[in-house]
Amino acid sequence: MKIGLFDHVEHGQRPLATLFDERLAFARAAEEAGIYCLHVAEHHATPLNMVPVPGVYLGALARETSRLRLGPLVYLLPLYSP
Repeated sequence: MKIGLFDHVEHGQRPLATLFDERLAFARAAEEAGIYCLHVAEHHATPLNMVPVPGVYLGALARETSRLRLGPLVYLLPLYSP
């Protein structure tokens, strides 16, 4: 069985640098635990998600992991130039 995770990267009350350090550590721990994949959300104008551009965040996650499959749950196409 393959198990995957979904991450909102909620703001909370922590500084952004701390928040992203924690999320990168979370991805490393997920990979070490044998998790198959990690998907991230894209939300705008809400504290629900501090990742308005999933591709950049996924690049940072890829730098920190080697086996964990990464992907966005959705791209809001009107916000991106084809």
